[in-house]
Amino acid sequence: MFKDIFGNSPQTKILDFLADHPNYDYNVSDISKKSEVSRPTVYKTIELFLEKKLIIKTRESGNSSLYKLNMENKLVQLILKFDFELSRQIAEMESKPTIKKYETILSSAKTKAAKTT
Repeated sequence: MFKDIFGNSPQTKILDFLADHPNYDYNVSDISKKSEVSRPTVYKTIELFLEKKLIIKTRESGNSSLYKLNMENKLVQLILKFDFELSRQIAEMESKPTIKKYETILSSAKTKAAKTT
């Protein structure tokens, strides 16, 4: 969702991916693949996000470190709230023309049904 509004910077892509999956942790390869950001850039961005405490290192798996959003960080909480509200508003806006379209179909069907009875 963030990419649609804030552009395709690597930080935005990574944050967008992690915000869509806040309860899961990922290694650099997974973050790179799923956010479509090169591995070297993911490493740099992870360092930045760790410094700002936006993400946390959760564990080691083999030779890989896994990371996820820091749900205790107030900024992360606001980002997730914003992401949820943005998604809700967009879904609501997108559903209105559909509802109006079906209301028109239903009212014309009711009119036809009333005429035949």
